[in-house]
Amino acid sequence: MKKVLTKICEFIRIRRLAMKMNRRGVTLLELVIVFAIIAIGALLLVPNMSPWIQNYRLRTAARDIVSTLRTAQMKAVSTNMSYQVLFDPNERTYVLRRNTGGLWVDEGVAQTLPSGVRYDPVPINNPIIFNPNSSSNGGTVGLKNQKEMPRTITVSPSTGRITIQ
Repeated sequence: MKKVLTKICEFIRIRRLAMKMNRRGVTLLELVIVFAIIAIGALLLVPNMSPWIQNYRLRTAARDIVSTLRTAQMKAVSTNMSYQVLFDPNERTYVLRRNTGGLWVDEGVAQTLPSGVRYDPVPINNPIIFNPNSSSNGGTVGLKNQKEMPRTITVSPSTGRITIQ
């Protein structure tokens, strides 16, 4: 009899514990209210994201061009051949090229600027050429986004140093 009473008490205790755990859940109504609050907050933030996205695209375009210029410089030194980066303002593209016996050959596909980013002014000293001794013909590439925020990439002629302003 004592065993039966112990088992009944244990069953009741487990049952009470299970009922307490069920009360800790979230109701469907509470879940819908939380999602509604999140949706309203997201709608309020979306209009403020546009300037941030435009600046992000401008910074990304500048970094990508600098990366291509540095690749041209490193390849010129390592292969003992001249490399250039050719900019096409009409198509908003740029491409890495190598000099093979006086003929410039594209190395890879032309890269396109992100939407909303353009060359401004048109690249000076287009194309920018890197020599095997790491020097270049120098030049400046100006970029602007739709908010007219500028970024300028400058290549030093004597050292080939590349900077972003």
